[in-house]
Amino acid sequence: MKPVLYRYRDSESVIKHMDGYTPGEGWEPLYSQDQVDQLQAQLVRQQKSYEAEIKVEIDSALERAAEEIKQLNKRHWFSKQSDFAEFLVDAIRALKESKE
Repeated sequence: MKPVLYRYRDSESVIKHMDGYTPGEGWEPLYSQDQVDQLQAQLVRQQKSYEAEIKVEIDSALERAAEEIKQLNKRHWFSKQSDFAEFLVDAIRALKESKE
């Protein structure tokens, strides 16, 4: 396995592996290609997990908004407001479904 990155002793200096080039004394392998692939796969899994969590939070917030409109409508009912409130609730729920 060829290293992908080399690090110079205990410093922050890092160089990328290049074909036909071998770093001189003091440079040591930092990551192999397998390690980079594993880190990238881990980042992809984390990103998908975060996206799923965000979707749940957005859906929950939209549902709370729809329920709040329904409750406000019950407290302050007028026929025109009632129709408009139902329109808003339907629009919010449609927005939530369009995110799926």
